[in-house]
Amino acid sequence: MIDKHRIIDRINNLNEEFLDHLNEIVDRYEEQHNKFMEETSGENNFQVILRAHLYIEFEMKELLHIKLKHPQELGEQVKFSDTLRISLAIGAIPLELKNAISYVNRIRNKFAHDLNYQFNEATHKKFIDNFSNDMKNDYLRRLEKNIDNGFLTTKLKEALFTVWFVLIDLRLVSDEIRVELKNLYK
Repeated sequence: MIDKHRIIDRINNLNEEFLDHLNEIVDRYEEQHNKFMEETSGENNFQVILRAHLYIEFEMKELLHIKLKHPQELGEQVKFSDTLRISLAIGAIPLELKNAISYVNRIRNKFAHDLNYQFNEATHKKFIDNFSNDMKNDYLRRLEKNIDNGFLTTKLKEALFTVWFVLIDLRLVSDEIRVELKNLYK
């Protein structure tokens, strides 16, 4: 059980700069979620998966640029799967994300190479089955807040955002803040 009073005391003892940085991160998350939902509004599943694939690939490449000493040596034309493998190999992305991100690429490739491919509930379930427990919980919390949560496209958008959100978190939250946040819940 979490001792809320102890957490509140620790938060009160944190310096103002740290709290301002946390607020900035929260605002960025909300901004990114709203942007993604707005940009995919009215799009079909094919368009949603293509756009999310681009967002996810962008975040992976940004993480590589942060973690690698000479990222320019990779060149411009690194495939999605290679970006993922390199990111996993250097620890920029935790191994627990591998299956979920790979599944996004698999769905995108099915759409890109099969004119008759349709995203369905069974594929959605398989996608969610590739999530870590934390990702599943985050996805379900977001889905509960969405008034259109019964629609498959909404479920797909929230699932894709969940994957993307983890990558944004890896990029935006510094190690220092991550350690302090973990200490809050000790």
